[in-house]
Amino acid sequence: MAELQIADITSGSMDGKTVWICHYNRPDMNKKPLRCIPPTKCIVVSNEATMKKIYYSSSHFAKVKIYAPFDNTGFRSYSGNPVHVFTDELQCVESWREQVAKHVAELDILIENATKHWQTEKNTLMAMA
Repeated sequence: MAELQIADITSGSMDGKTVWICHYNRPDMNKKPLRCIPPTKCIVVSNEATMKKIYYSSSHFAKVKIYAPFDNTGFRSYSGNPVHVFTDELQCVESWREQVAKHVAELDILIENATKHWQTEKNTLMAMA
């Protein structure tokens, strides 16, 4: 099974189904993640059934905590970044690991660049002494 299309969730056609979701979204590495949802088993629920107002979708995910299908980066006609949705736990865990690995690679680059920057600063100061 592949990742489910978010449109199947937002249209309400999967209400009542059990799915697995995950999402790690950290567009600005100098700030905390906008969203950090490790693999989580949820039920797709109609917004009307729970009287919740979820933008860009007629359904949402429920566990103990309610998750909207999109993060809070949306505005006007752009809904934001969707969660990753699967019917299979193993695929969800694999996707989660890929998302986290991507951000770890970005952190490694930031660490390398910072090291180069401060080494250059140090060398410049040493040359002036």
